[in-house]
Amino acid sequence: MPAPVRNRIPVGSEATAEVVFLIILIWLVAGPVSGTVLSAQAFITSLVAKGATEVRSTRDLATQVLQSSDRIRTLEAKLASTELDNTRLKQQARDTAKLRALLGLKEKAARRTIAAEVTERKPDNWFRQVVIDKGSLDGVKPGSAVITNDGVVGRVTSVSSTASVVRLLTDPEEKLGVVISRIQLTGILSGNGSNPAKIDYVPIGTNVDIGDKIVCASKGGVFPDSHPVGTVVSVRRDAGGAALQIEVRLSETCYDLNQVLVLTPEG
Repeated sequence: MPAPVRNRIPVGSEATAEVVFLIILIWLVAGPVSGTVLSAQAFITSLVAKGATEVRSTRDLATQVLQSSDRIRTLEAKLASTELDNTRLKQQARDTAKLRALLGLKEKAARRTIAAEVTERKPDNWFRQVVIDKGSLDGVKPGSAVITNDGVVGRVTSVSSTASVVRLLTDPEEKLGVVISRIQLTGILSGNGSNPAKIDYVPIGTNVDIGDKIVCASKGGVFPDSHPVGTVVSVRRDAGGAALQIEVRLSETCYDLNQVLVLTPEG
């Protein structure tokens, strides 16, 4: 008896079905994967673009900072120059005002006067002496009084033909006869460097007040009568307790001297 005949898909059909199945499988798998790849590519692209933007922004910011720094330095230089000019102008204005005051004082002086400028001053004796640009050829003599409109400067101690040395009132070796104007009490004032000058040996009970004006004594002969000397800033007993010591803030501190007036001795 012949064998029954089974129904089978031809070999060619099976191969075709497998290919179709693989295509469908690949499509199903590759679809999400390609979407993920595209998303990743888009993310990376955006990240790179953002980074490039940040780099450009940082570079632009750095450039702006450098430009601003240059502008600031330029403005600071201009400001410093302006301040220097202002300082110079203020100093010139002060010098001009002092010179005008000296000229006014010169016109009122009862004896011969000589206008002079300070030409030399040493740091190690700043409050002891200065050198002025007038000497014997100009009529300056040893012992001549040196003043400004503000007060007493000192007196000439040595003279050359074209220059003179002035010992300042702030020098502890310089002494000056003075009067306390309000009570007409005379005394001897001594310099004390950069500190207030002092009047020693004032009798206990003397009615001296802070703020009293001190002027040149009329019997001194060297300095003009009643020319300003200073103002009382303190009154206290001396170390021994037997007298008062008066401290005086000088009218002319002798710290910043430029123009001065020399008065030749009377007679």
